Amino acid sequence: MARITNLPDLKYKPFGGAFCTHDVDLCASRDLIIRNFTEKNNYLADNAEEIKHTYLSTYKTWMFSSFKNIKGFEDFSEACFTNGTTHTFSHFYIRYKDKRFRIFKGEYFFHQMMKGLYFQNQFAWLDEDVLRPGDAVIISVPFSETGNVPDSLESILQQCDELEIPVLLDMAYLNLAVDLEIDLTHTCIKYISSSLSKVFPVDVHRIGIRLQRQKDEDQVYVINEYHYNYINILSAYLGLHLMSSYSSNYLFNKYRDSQLKLCEKLNLTPSSCVYFGIDFNNQYPEYNRGGNSNRLSFSRIWDGRCSFDFN
Repeated sequence: MARITNLPDLKYKPFGGAFCTHDVDLCASRDLIIRNFTEKNNYLADNAEEIKHTYLSTYKTWMFSSFKNIKGFEDFSEACFTNGTTHTFSHFYIRYKDKRFRIFKGEYFFHQMMKGLYFQNQFAWLDEDVLRPGDAVIISVPFSETGNVPDSLESILQQCDELEIPVLLDMAYLNLAVDLEIDLTHTCIKYISSSLSKVFPVDVHRIGIRLQRQKDEDQVYVINEYHYNYINILSAYLGLHLMSSYSSNYLFNKYRDSQLKLCEKLNLTPSSCVYFGIDFNNQYPEYNRGGNSNRLSFSRIWDGRCSFDFN
């Protein structure tokens, strides 16, 4: 199969990818929740609407609960269940299909794939051209390449406000970090997306959320508002009970010391996101994602799915 992106395929390397760590306690909790759900006769049919609303209200509070320096998240009062973050991305592409697509080098591979598939003639890297009216921007915050808040984020958002450029913030890595400073009051931010598949071992369950300031009657909104049975209630139930059992900084607190030790051993800079160590000295060029640094992920080292000889 031809690769549409210029990114190397790193998922088979010990420090490649950005997978959730299969923490023993989290896996046990996940499996218990699913067993309890399946043993309840007619529970889904009788309680689907309540599960959906409780999931959304819990997620909105849970995802920002560990942060004191993120402003404006309260304004994003409307929420939709999504099948992970990619569900939100797809509808952003559709809504702004006639605009010039803008991302950073080193961004999530899915966006780079879309660039190659559908936006070849209406695309420019944020690294290489100024923002212009008619652009549409997606930025991962924390950023996919480094796990940190991009240094230029505030400047970009200010420019997007002035030029009326729609922005989607992908906050999939948010709950792997603490002490982030982000201003969400910018009017250009149309959507915020996140999912639980980086924080909990639920990648195959597709448990996400889309936040916005006001209702938009697009496909995501319609299947949430009018047809609650169109969303995955089992996944919503699973996500709700995991968030109710674990704080949003659980993984950061549990693995931060391990991250710091691995970074010291490998001569890396610790990322704000607990999974990553960042190579700014090009010691590990095989882990380059297109930007100026190399990202090494520790999640599968911790759970034993990958091994590495540190001697």
